[in-house]
Formats: sequence, C-alpha cells, structure tokens
Amino acid sequence: MNRNLTLTAAALVGALVTGCAPDASEEPKKEEMPVVNDENCKLENIKKIQDDKVRQAFADACARRGDFKSSSGKTY
Repeated sequence: MNRNLTLTAAALVGALVTGCAPDASEEPKKEEMPVVNDENCKLENIKKIQDDKVRQAFADACARRGDFKSSSGKTY
C-alpha cells in the first residue's frame, strides 16, 4: 500500500512539474539591434527601441563608433 502511494505521488509531482514548463515556441522574439550609423544613433531613434538591454547595447555601440586619432604630440 505504501509503495502504491509513493508511486502515485511521484507520478503526480512529475505531471505537475511537466505542466509548468514553458514552451520554447511561446517565448517572445528578441528585438534585434539596428545597424550603427549616423541616422540610427540619433536620440529619437534610440528611444524607439523597446528592449532595455538592446537599447543600452546599441547606445554603447553608438558612443564607441568613432575612430582613433593620435594626438599631435605638442609639448607645452
């Protein structure tokens, strides 16, 4: 009797845990980061990005898009 009760309880717990798992097909698609260029890096266009992580990564990429320019080496 005790063995049947344990087996039934284990089957019930397994069914409940399986029913709570999220389906991979139901996950929302992540917003992709736009191309970094002058037009997209304007503040109005950055504000249009919905996902906070994508917006932050895109703003970081816009801030770092400049080229390295060596100093003139002036001595004062």
